[in-house]
Amino acid sequence: MALSKKGTRKITVGQTEYRWVVSPAADGLIVVTIQHAEGTGQLIRVYAKADVHDARSAGASGSAPTRERRAIKPSEVEAIITEAVAQGWVPEKSGAPLGFDWKGSTLLKRGR
Repeated sequence: MALSKKGTRKITVGQTEYRWVVSPAADGLIVVTIQHAEGTGQLIRVYAKADVHDARSAGASGSAPTRERRAIKPSEVEAIITEAVAQGWVPEKSGAPLGFDWKGSTLLKRGR
């Protein structure tokens, strides 16, 4: 299964190029999908919370905190790729997509 080039971004980690895209997912999550830039090989799908709450905006009035859209930075994508490879992802090898959760700066295999 190839990741469409439309709407994706490129990133180089080490000497390898990848493509990645962020999409909405269910249950207040976003999903970052990453694949080797050649469009072959195994995809990884990394789920993260979609909203970031800014508690400072609640102030003395007691109003509810505001919500800001979660942005995935290229530095986070690089960290995700590095950790996924360390956990056994072989980007050039074909196979069913792998699922991970991104919690803070930790990558966890889904289902754990």
